[in-house]
Amino acid sequence: MVTLADKARFDGAQLIFEEGNTTDSYDAGFLISTLLIFVAKGDGQISHLESGKMIELLSSRLDTHNSVALGRLSGAIMFLASDTKVAQTLREISDCLSPAEKGEVFNMVIELAEVDDDLDLREAEAIHFAGQILGIPRDTIHAKLKKSFAED
Repeated sequence: MVTLADKARFDGAQLIFEEGNTTDSYDAGFLISTLLIFVAKGDGQISHLESGKMIELLSSRLDTHNSVALGRLSGAIMFLASDTKVAQTLREISDCLSPAEKGEVFNMVIELAEVDDDLDLREAEAIHFAGQILGIPRDTIHAKLKKSFAED
């Protein structure tokens, strides 16, 4: 079976997928932005704390300006609202990352969830989904959640 990842090629930092007459380009920043938005919206709303943390994470980890980070987050919101194959697309992009890169992205997701010191059930489900997209084992996802949100 030929997957989107099999048809991928890099052009600088961009990951390019071509299928028929359609060309889409993604990069690690796209994947990170989309997973962060998905998790932040997990509890039904994106708080000011979460918005600030997402911009901080993207700006520092991708070494970019806040305005670029905000643009990536806006694009991620539109992608989540319009793409019917969100999980498949994100999983195929994730397949192009190394295990260490996947772990780093998942740590960013956890760091975002920790910003408000409260883990809603829907937010936990969104974190599990993000971990599955990244191919993180379920026991690792559960252990990181338990460690991050253990009662003091």
